[in-house]
Amino acid sequence: MRAPLLLANVAVTAVGAWGLLRVILGLPANMPYAVDMFLRMTLEISGNDALANPDDMEMLSLLLYLCVSVTVAGSAVLACNLAFYRYIVKRRGGQ
Repeated sequence: MRAPLLLANVAVTAVGAWGLLRVILGLPANMPYAVDMFLRMTLEISGNDALANPDDMEMLSLLLYLCVSVTVAGSAVLACNLAFYRYIVKRRGGQ
């Protein structure tokens, strides 16, 4: 019973993250300055200064947005799971 539930959670998280990423990428704006500076700082700390060109920065920002989208969607799925679990426990009488 746990495997289908786990697969459903992963699927809902992936679809939610993909949808959220599409919304973020659909916004008519350039890369925010804070994101640019965060990526440059991360590259400098990791020693990958060669990736600090405009083409690579665009892909790195896409990867960052994907990670944030997965985190947000996964948190929403986790909150729904916890609410559902509490509802089931309360309905069964606290067994």
